Amino acid sequence: MDATQWDERYRASAGGVWATQPPAVVREIVSPLAPGRAIDVATGDGRTALWLAERGWSATGVDFSSAGLALAAARPGGDAVAWVEGDVHEWESAASTDLVVSCYLHLPDSATVITRIARWVAPGGTLVVVGHDVENIAAGGHGPTDPAILYTPELLSGALDEGFRIERCERVVRTSADAELRDGHPAAAVDTVLHALRVR
Repeated sequence: MDATQWDERYRASAGGVWATQPPAVVREIVSPLAPGRAIDVATGDGRTALWLAERGWSATGVDFSSAGLALAAARPGGDAVAWVEGDVHEWESAASTDLVVSCYLHLPDSATVITRIARWVAPGGTLVVVGHDVENIAAGGHGPTDPAILYTPELLSGALDEGFRIERCERVVRTSADAELRDGHPAAAVDTVLHALRVR
């Protein structure tokens, strides 16, 4: 979807489109880190950037949807985050940063975009990417059904240069509360998670 379509979706959902907390795997990876400067790429209605700010991070949330950013800024703690309207293909971080996070950003050129945002990570900094895996379609999890925009561990790991040490790049299975019900229970959702450190 383009920015206009996302604006319409956010305006139609005054309470926000997503959950109020970042994905559990993001919280697991980031919680032990010492707070510093962070960029939340494709922040949407701000859940990850707000969570980071609550934990002492100097957080910037970037998204191309002005309606999503308006929802984010209006949430409790919204004034603690720098909200920036920008397209991930064009916006550039003014300085390297300690943490770059991207949650569920699915584009036809996802690998190129991951390569681009990884350049914003400072030496010693952390990159965390999570999104729907291509196997999510067969699993019946909620999310896009176009395999061309979905992740695999190979796609994400292949987007990084040799300056990164990959701590984790794998498929993870979670229970998606809004997934299609199978036998009265939510279907499992399959994500890919990448956790990498810039070492030089």
